[in-house]
Amino acid sequence: MIADMRSGAKRSSASLTARNDCRAAQRRDGMTLVELLLAVGLMAVVATVAFLGYNAAVRAWQAGTELSNSIHQGDYVMEQIAMGLRSAYWRKPTPGHSSSYGFSMADDGDAATAHGVIRWSKLGAALIGEDAPYAGMPHAVEVAVRDVTDARGKTRTGLTVRSWRLDLQQSDFDPDKVQPVLLSTRVVGLNCRTLDPIQPPPPASGGKPDLHWLDKWENTNQLPRAVEITLFLQPTEDGQDPLEMKRIVRIPLADQSQGK
Repeated sequence: MIADMRSGAKRSSASLTARNDCRAAQRRDGMTLVELLLAVGLMAVVATVAFLGYNAAVRAWQAGTELSNSIHQGDYVMEQIAMGLRSAYWRKPTPGHSSSYGFSMADDGDAATAHGVIRWSKLGAALIGEDAPYAGMPHAVEVAVRDVTDARGKTRTGLTVRSWRLDLQQSDFDPDKVQPVLLSTRVVGLNCRTLDPIQPPPPASGGKPDLHWLDKWENTNQLPRAVEITLFLQPTEDGQDPLEMKRIVRIPLADQSQGK
């Protein structure tokens, strides 16, 4: 009987030990509340870092795309202006009368706020398109940054051009009433300078002299030898400075218009 009691006690002890081992294993396999909170916090940090990196990459891609589009459009506009200046037309004026085939320029501001205006006569399709009825005859063009209102009443600001033929116009024709055509809304500023016909002598020490440029062109019956065009493009992000593009264009008929 005593042996049976000892045998039962051993079985009870073994059973209790097994249950304790099972509970300990269950505690080891599960997670405590602190461990769960740490895991959730770590996942939140990783997700935040991943989102910020993705957002920065998207913004950089968008800024790069906008910059590329602005440069592409600025190059196109600049090339059109350069082609128009190279194809400038000039005719000797009748004695006692002013010429309609010269060059005029109005300076309005500096840097990104510059809204200069240039007007000259030319031949060809530059700035007006090949479908213009007067592309093959002398016509005047005027390039400036202006506000343009479309047929729906929406006003947009950008580089504009207006043009008109010079011959066979009515006596009451007013070029200022010609409706401008919007070339690019990305161009927010235009600055122009002309090469001074009277340049300073070269320095006594040799070398090239510094070129003298004019902000005004008063010899409207003549063409300048060169025009410096500066375009200011809309920045890709608010608070940034506009992108500046500059080119110097030589006018082939300038010497002829100046009697040289």
